[in-house]
Amino acid sequence: MKKIISIALPLMLAGCGNPDTSPGTNVHAAEAQTEPKIGNGEGTVTAIDASTGKITLSHGPVTELQWPAMTMGFSAKDGQTGGLKVGDRVKFSFRWDGKTAEIESIERK
Repeated sequence: MKKIISIALPLMLAGCGNPDTSPGTNVHAAEAQTEPKIGNGEGTVTAIDASTGKITLSHGPVTELQWPAMTMGFSAKDGQTGGLKVGDRVKFSFRWDGKTAEIESIERK
C-alpha cells in the first residue's frame, strides 16, 4: 500500500502546476476580452471628494448589472461633480470594467 501511495502522490502533484504560460497562450484571455458595461441608476449623493475625484452614491438597483441597492464610490472626471452637494438626488450612468465604476453622466433630479 505504501508503494502505491509513494508512486501516486508525486504523479498527482505534478498535475497541480501552473497554467500553461508558453508563448501564444494568454491565461487571461477571457478577462481581456470582456467589454466594460454601462449601468444606469438613481440615488442620493452621500459624499464628494474633489481631491480624489470620487463621489459616493447610495443608489437603487442597477438592472443592467443585476446589482442590488447599495452605497458605493464612483470615479468622476473633472467638472462632473460641480454643482452637486451631499443630499442631492441624482440620475446617473456609469461604466463598469469589473473593478472600477466611472461616472459617464450625472445630473440632479
